[in-house]
Amino acid sequence: MNPVAPTEREPILDALRGFAILGILLVNIEIMRGPDWLVLTRGGTVAAGHLIDRIAQFAIGWLAAGKFISSLAILFGVGAALIVQRAVARGAPARPLLARRYVWLMVFGIAHMLIYPGDVLFVYGVAGFMLLPVIALPLSSMLRLSIVLMTVFVAVALLLSVSLAGALPDAGEVPVTSFDETIDRLLAETVAAYASGSAAEIAAVHVSHALLLQEGQFYMLPWIFALFLFGFAAGQAGIARDVRGWAPLLRRGAILGLSLGLPLNLGLGYGGPLSGYGGYSDPLWITLWIASAQLAGAPILAVGYLCALAFYFLRHGVIRPLAAVGRMALTAYILESALALGFFGGLGLYGLLSTSSALLIVAAIWATLLVACPLWLRRFQLGPLEWLWRSLTYGRMQSLTGPSESAARRRSIS
Repeated sequence: MNPVAPTEREPILDALRGFAILGILLVNIEIMRGPDWLVLTRGGTVAAGHLIDRIAQFAIGWLAAGKFISSLAILFGVGAALIVQRAVARGAPARPLLARRYVWLMVFGIAHMLIYPGDVLFVYGVAGFMLLPVIALPLSSMLRLSIVLMTVFVAVALLLSVSLAGALPDAGEVPVTSFDETIDRLLAETVAAYASGSAAEIAAVHVSHALLLQEGQFYMLPWIFALFLFGFAAGQAGIARDVRGWAPLLRRGAILGLSLGLPLNLGLGYGGPLSGYGGYSDPLWITLWIASAQLAGAPILAVGYLCALAFYFLRHGVIRPLAAVGRMALTAYILESALALGFFGGLGLYGLLSTSSALLIVAAIWATLLVACPLWLRRFQLGPLEWLWRSLTYGRMQSLTGPSESAARRRSIS
């Protein structure tokens, strides 16, 4: 079984993936720009900043936090369904291929943690393995399993939030624990490493950061898996192979997802992009408001985003630079982390920029990717990390300098 050729790709799916890759940087940059998340993890507070910062924090929490990781999870499931469909059509077993794909994705994730410790590739690889036993389920069963798993997880997570909130001591009576002392020490090491440390010292503190952040990622594993299942069911239904035929459903999904998702996510606007790292002193109703927005509202709005964009692309055509980023999603995801590290570590900006000023870094990275990815694909048919991932997955060297995007487009027109 051979990998999908450039001419077989669905450009709308690539553009949606590019949208999610660029969007996730809005949230990731909050971890990259400074140690505020560590202060909140310790139970401390950080200054809200000027009005423009408060507006930016509200907008990112409301419109971005949780939405792009949800979008990527859904699209990951769609991609898995396409691989299974191609394998079945060729009479080849899909599970060994997917298993190799997810093993190497986890390896990429571990390497990425040295650059950005909040990596999602590793936990996506784990969720991918959870997908393997159920890929033969009927479409209706797959969809029901996704909904049941999501509902149960959200209910259990909210009950845990209530239990933990009731068990916390009153403000001012919280004793210093070994965990607090560990975070304080890590905070000092992090600031020192970014101020005057080497690249190796920054990578070393990132390992410690990853141990904290990945614990939260694994807590969310059932939630991520439920989104994978939802995306897989959508892919099995054929939505990615006949996007135009699903236009009426996409329109309804956009209307429903946006009309429900926007008000449901207001809690995350209140909490801001780092709402999941603190909030110990918030009243219980605010904690539940934020948690329900994160767990239930974010996926609903993500579906609204994906359906609205797909419907727009059907009407007005795909934005080609965005599709190029989506074709090079793995490369773009890791490259945006490397570029951000260059700004905050290499240029010494760590801890110096507020939320609003860090958006200038985001805009610069977006511009770089939207220019660099199309230029790369004019000459090569795969991104560099996509080439490596495919070569490792299929056990043989793939062609990197095969048909470029422009050559493939000329052939498809002729």
